[in-house]
Amino acid sequence: MKKNSAVIIASCLIGLITVLAYSSRIEHLREEITNFSEKIPILTATRNIGVGETLLEEDFVSTLFLKEQVSGRTVFPEDMELVVGRRVIHPLPEGDAILWTDFPEGPRVMYPSEKIPPGYRVIALSADEIHTLVHFISPGDKVDIVSSFFGDSGDKLISRLLVENVDVLGVGHQLKGQPGKSSADGYPLSVTLLVNPDNALKILRASQTGEIHFLARGSSPFWGIYDQDNLNTLAGDLQGKQP
Repeated sequence: MKKNSAVIIASCLIGLITVLAYSSRIEHLREEITNFSEKIPILTATRNIGVGETLLEEDFVSTLFLKEQVSGRTVFPEDMELVVGRRVIHPLPEGDAILWTDFPEGPRVMYPSEKIPPGYRVIALSADEIHTLVHFISPGDKVDIVSSFFGDSGDKLISRLLVENVDVLGVGHQLKGQPGKSSADGYPLSVTLLVNPDNALKILRASQTGEIHFLARGSSPFWGIYDQDNLNTLAGDLQGKQP
């Protein structure tokens, strides 16, 4: 009887050890599989957030998620500033991923200021057919900027090249990379330029002390094939468009 009991106990111990070893192996394999999967950071809620609450910076944290678990609606850490101050329309349990569909605006909002590269500034100038060629240029074009002013004697007009190869970011309500949006009266009210800080100050000072003019830069890939007759015809066409 005692011998049978010992055999049963030994069998149970062996079975228990086998189960533990098998579980450990399964867990180890699961960790290996997980480690093979790429993880990316996303924003998750640090607390239970109710409907209508406004998100604060401390309400979310960057958390690593498996790439295959992340959808196109997921908010990433680099977009944190775009969700701070927004109200949510769905409850967000602690630890859940924050999605663009949790906001009344829906998918990610693209702000015009996101088109400004690091280290650059945007400056807007009043639209003028003569000075800024407002009906001749489009977003994406490049221009040179000339400053004109009278010398100390007041009887001599001086013109100087301020900046070359400046990007036109917008004309009126039309921005580079976006469909055109006409203003209420159909006339562009401004020209928006993308420049570095030093050139922005140069342009501002020049506009306050004199006049500035745009020189449009050619962008046609066919410009080199024009002969003199074609150039004369083109010049006449352009002159005829002047008011």
